[in-house]
Amino acid sequence: MNEVEYKQFCKRYDKFIKNNLPTPFWDEERQVKEYFYFYNGKSIMNPEKEKNQLEVFSKLSDALGEIAQTEFYYPFTACHLMQWKDENKKIIKKMVVGHTHKHSFEEIVASLYNSPESFSISKEEEVFYSQQELKFLRRIQKYLVFIGMKDLKVDNSSENRYCNEIHSKYENALIYQFSDFSLDKIMNGEKDFRLIKWYPEHNGPKIYMPQEYQALIVDKDDNFKMFIEFTNEKIKLYKDVKKLCVDNNSLKDNDKVIVIHFKILELFE
Repeated sequence: MNEVEYKQFCKRYDKFIKNNLPTPFWDEERQVKEYFYFYNGKSIMNPEKEKNQLEVFSKLSDALGEIAQTEFYYPFTACHLMQWKDENKKIIKKMVVGHTHKHSFEEIVASLYNSPESFSISKEEEVFYSQQELKFLRRIQKYLVFIGMKDLKVDNSSENRYCNEIHSKYENALIYQFSDFSLDKIMNGEKDFRLIKWYPEHNGPKIYMPQEYQALIVDKDDNFKMFIEFTNEKIKLYKDVKKLCVDNNSLKDNDKVIVIHFKILELFE
C-alpha cells in the first residue's frame, strides 16, 4: 500500500477525529478489531507528530500504554534475529541465542514458539511474570519440545515446521497432571486409575471404546511421563481407594467417587 492508498484507507476514521482516547473499531474489510485515537498534542518526546495524528493499535493495552506512558517488560533468553552493517555497509542478519526482552506477553509466546529449545527465564527475571504466565509458558515449552519442535535458525520458516507428525499422533489426547505420589504408585503397578469426585449428572459405569479416551500424563513440572488410554469407569466409595490417593480433605470415606481405569500405551524418558 503506497502513501496515497494509505491516506485514502485512513479516511474511514475521519468521522471520529475528535476522539482522543482509544476507540474500538471493527474493520469489516479486514475482519479485525482495532483501537485508534487522534493525537493533537505537542509532546517534547514526539515533535515529529502532525496535528490530528492518527494512532492505530491492534491491542487495547498498547493503546492505553501509549497514552499513560507505561508498558510491560518481559526479559528472557531465546534464539532471536540480530542484524548489523559490516564495513561495506552490507546488512548482516543472523539468528543468535541471547538475552532480550519484549513488551507484551503475546510477543513472549511468539518468541517461545520460534525457539522452544533455547527459551529460558532466569530465576531473577521471574519477578516480571505472574505465576500463571510462568506455568503457561512452561507447559507450552515442554509440549513443543515433546513433539520435537526446534529453534528457528533463519529469519523465516518452512511450512513443514507447522506440519508435525508427533502432534498428529497425540492431538486428540487430553493432558492431565499427576502428583509424584500417583506416578510412583502407577509405576509400581499399584494404581491404574484416575479419580474424580462423583457428580449427580454422571451416567454411571461406562466402558470406553479403543482410542475413545486417551491422555498424556505430565508430572508437577509438566514433564511428559506417559501416554494412557482409559478403558472403563466405575463408581466406588472413597474409602475403597483412599490408600492409593493423595489425602483429599474435601472427600469423606463414604463419599462416592468416579474411578476411571486406564492402561499405559507408552512411557517417556
